[in-house]
Formats: sequence, C-alpha cells, structure tokens
Amino acid sequence: MSNTNLREVNFDGITYVAPNWQQMGDFTFSLAQKITASGKKFDRLVALAKGGWTWSRTLVDYLDIPNLSSTRLKSYTDVNKNSEKIDVIQPLADRITGERILIFDDVADSGRTLDFAKKYMESLGAKSVTIATLCSKPRSICTPDYCAFTTTSWVIFPHEYREFIEQAVKSWCTNKVNSKECRSRLLEIGIPDKQIDHFLPKVLSKVSSKK
Repeated sequence: MSNTNLREVNFDGITYVAPNWQQMGDFTFSLAQKITASGKKFDRLVALAKGGWTWSRTLVDYLDIPNLSSTRLKSYTDVNKNSEKIDVIQPLADRITGERILIFDDVADSGRTLDFAKKYMESLGAKSVTIATLCSKPRSICTPDYCAFTTTSWVIFPHEYREFIEQAVKSWCTNKVNSKECRSRLLEIGIPDKQIDHFLPKVLSKVSSKK
C-alpha cells in the first residue's frame, strides 16, 4: 500500500503526512493481514522503543503472538567522526535463544536502527529475525519484510503531536512565521484543533521567552 490515501502538505520545501488514529488502526490491521497471509509464525514480538510501543499490543493480538518484549536503541554521531553510532540503552530483558522474532517499529526511515536491531537479536541467539514496520521510506538501507505503507514525506504519527508541534513551531518561528500562520499550518497538515489549542500557546510562550 502506498501513501495514496494520505493527504500530503508542503511547507518550506518539506512535505508532511499526518495519519490519524483511525488510519493508523487500519494500517496496523493491514500489516497484520500481510504477515498472516505469509504463513509465518513468531514466538515473540520485540517492539523498538519508543516508536513501536503504541501499536505493538494490537499487533500481537492480531497475530496471536504469545510474547511481547521491548528494547531501546539510540543513534548519534561519534565525536570527531562523521559516522553514526548506535547503542543499546535499554537491553532486551528476555531470553530469546531459539525463538522466532518479529521486530516491530513505526517507521523504517534511515533503516540503520532496524539493521542494528536485527543483528542484536541474532547475537542473542534468535532462531530467525523478521522486520515489520507500519511505514517504510525508499531511502531506508533496511527494507522491512512487511510494511503497511510507503512514503517519502515526514510522517507525523498521532502519538507524537506535542513533540511535532514543538519542533515545527520553533523552526517556523525562526523563519519569521507568525503564530496565526503556525496554527493554520498545523491544521492544514492534519493536527487536530484540540491538540493545537492545548500545546501551541505553551510552545509559543517558550519561543517568546528565549528571544
């Protein structure tokens, strides 16, 4: 499935898509159907924190996977090196030797974290490792075995509205976009007005206090 059902909005050369909760529910079910159709079975789903947390519980239900675990990885640029390093900051707590593992995350963006996660699971003795994401971007170096939709746009998931509003508005204000236009942009992208009205004044207050 492509992003044809998602409305794309462009501001300042950046294209955004913001699937709502209903659409994300549909994507999760679509992903589960694809995995089920493949005939593959899994002993455990490992959600990558934090992006994989929200829909992992639903996915293990749809797929009848008995175990759900989580690990958290962090990527950063090495000091004095032009390379990205990935560390395990929340190790997998469960023993997975001999298990069939399904790694799950919300998006395959650069793909580096997913690639690292697969090798990490293998190093812990997993019998097999499969990757599923809700969204996959063409630039990803790690192509998921299963995904619900693809896009080149910046995806704003409904579990990160506050984070996006803060990040986007700070950037827009730096480019002299006024508060009224910021609100208009957020609405156009697809952020619900209740969340905008709750978080936008707080962000604008932070921006104003730093001037």
